[in-house]
Amino acid sequence: MAVVIRRLFQSTVQYNRLWHRYYGSALYVTGDKAKEMFAVLSPHIDIEERFRDTSTLKQNIELRGMQINVDNIKQIWEMLKSIENDKKKIESQRIKIANKMKELRKTSTDINEDVENLKLVGKLLRDDLKTTMKAIWELEKKVISKVLSLPNDLHPDTPNKEAKVISQFESECNSKQTESHVEIGKKLDVLEYNDPMCYFLKGDAAIFELSVLNFFTEKLCTGNSNFIKCCNSDFTRSVVVEGCGLNHEDPNATFILKDIGDILDTNDVNRLHLTGGASLPSFCAFHAKQIIPVSAFPLRLAATGRQYSPNIYQLDKQNSGLFDVCQASCVEIFISTTDQREMADEFGRIIEAVTSIYKELSFPFRVVYLPANQLKSYESLKASFQMYSSHLQTFMEVGHISLCDDYISKRLLIQYGTDTEHKFPFIVSGTVISVPKLLGCVLEVFGTIPMPKLGTVNMF
Repeated sequence: MAVVIRRLFQSTVQYNRLWHRYYGSALYVTGDKAKEMFAVLSPHIDIEERFRDTSTLKQNIELRGMQINVDNIKQIWEMLKSIENDKKKIESQRIKIANKMKELRKTSTDINEDVENLKLVGKLLRDDLKTTMKAIWELEKKVISKVLSLPNDLHPDTPNKEAKVISQFESECNSKQTESHVEIGKKLDVLEYNDPMCYFLKGDAAIFELSVLNFFTEKLCTGNSNFIKCCNSDFTRSVVVEGCGLNHEDPNATFILKDIGDILDTNDVNRLHLTGGASLPSFCAFHAKQIIPVSAFPLRLAATGRQYSPNIYQLDKQNSGLFDVCQASCVEIFISTTDQREMADEFGRIIEAVTSIYKELSFPFRVVYLPANQLKSYESLKASFQMYSSHLQTFMEVGHISLCDDYISKRLLIQYGTDTEHKFPFIVSGTVISVPKLLGCVLEVFGTIPMPKLGTVNMF
């Protein structure tokens, strides 16, 4: 417990000292701004590796439905590398000039014409270096933000267009349209729903929420799963949100906290975001710029708590109910592995474990791989646990598990290894259960709240 508290305190101190400048959609501090701020985190940018196969990268972006011009980014990057080479040549020439001047001053006490000529050349080189540096900084502002907006590589199992069903339990769905779970919940007096920002559960619904959360947590943290319970912060800094591949300035991505007592700087990104303790950013905030001991792998962590998502675009959408609420009780997992093979093993193992937990609930559900256009930028492959909404006549996601590869760990410098060699771990993450969505589907399928038979597990 003391280790957890110490690491959490260290992470909090780091992010409280963080100052960055916003360029485009990513956080990056160029040399001209380095004197004005202090940055504790510099992402590992493997640009050359990303541009090694541009055709695959273009296909990835096209399948995801993103509007990114790869050729333009590559062209700017090559221009930047060319100017950086010019900078190295100028610096090399300045060193040679300085050495020649030293030699001349050793051999003669008088300032002769040769020394004056060398001083003039040195001044011209210094001016050229200043001009070159300004060009480099301007190009960095353009290209680095665009490179950081590139998505993760797609996994071979990710479908191109249509979702792929992996497994199905009690596949028969009620094709007859029913009442909305909001109406059913009001009749049963278990749900008060005003809008996605304001709702609360009562009676059996509240007991259902606590029971399901405890059931999933106990199952994950006991037996073969061996997850470690965590209690994360509900708030994360902008650099962590961006490191997760989210737009830290998008009000639809996270709740952004504003404080008029802070420094009034429109470009300040040292802001707090309300994400919830059971969310990916909260786990990433705990691990950012940390070195994990190799002996800890595979590291399996689970958190039970709130997850906050604005869903602003849903506020005017009718009949969405609990499927689009801005606050949800969830169970979030975070798995770190040393390589892709171990990551694939953990991914298959956790899908099997979570599927077994859902089966014990005895509710109809299915597991599918979502297509590329439904993945977030940090996701390589996403397994979605879905239940059928007989009111909306469609499947709703009640949980998911995602492959993240080393995309996040490189951006947030999550590392493992020895004192001499550090590597980036491969991450599996996901919300294994979102109770409001599960409750909404259950109300529509059964018309009531059937308390699941959960065997000998202690529910409270």
